[in-house]
Amino acid sequence: MNKFKAAIFDFNGTLFWDTAFHDQAFDIMLRKHGVQLTAEEKRVKIHGKTNPIILRGIFGEQLSDVDVENMGQEKESIYRERCVNDLKFAPGALNLFECLKSNRIPMTIATSSGIDNINFYYEHMQLNRWFDFDCVAYDNGTFKGKPNPDVFLHAAQKLGLNANQTIIFEDSIAGIKAAEAAGAGKIYIVNSYNDNYDSFSHEVITDFGQVNIDLFQQ
Repeated sequence: MNKFKAAIFDFNGTLFWDTAFHDQAFDIMLRKHGVQLTAEEKRVKIHGKTNPIILRGIFGEQLSDVDVENMGQEKESIYRERCVNDLKFAPGALNLFECLKSNRIPMTIATSSGIDNINFYYEHMQLNRWFDFDCVAYDNGTFKGKPNPDVFLHAAQKLGLNANQTIIFEDSIAGIKAAEAAGAGKIYIVNSYNDNYDSFSHEVITDFGQVNIDLFQQ
């Protein structure tokens, strides 16, 4: 059995099951600009992707950087207001964190979120209990978003590892493709909102208690 040296977690929809909050925030923001997306359009155009990719995918590549920044900030502000009183980790996540920590197995986060949301999570969910802020890979505007592998490669690099030495946890189609492109040693698909994962052969979980801790090198 292969042994892996670290865990890399996507955050939104994986550790924090907040897809509905993101969808609601986009609905509110986009309506102001005369746009309404179906559930399927949100799955394809929004889930797992960075705001610049999302917004230019909706409004076109001609959308200016200023408009992208302003619309993205507007959406994220709405999102934070809606989820601040319902910030809770996915089932089994806390126990897995403690198990990894007690066995000295490195772990970090690789997310499409920007720095404002990262700071928000660290403040309200006390992520510093398990995750070194300096090892978190997030959308800082310097690399391509999912489904490109960059964020996972960056996270593995921060841990001093290659991606094939890590287990990556993801929920979105774009994120799973990014983890595959990064060459993850193993991918766990976290089914937090009943998406269709039939095109993938990776193990699907609905609770982090289903993770096989013996897969990690202790």
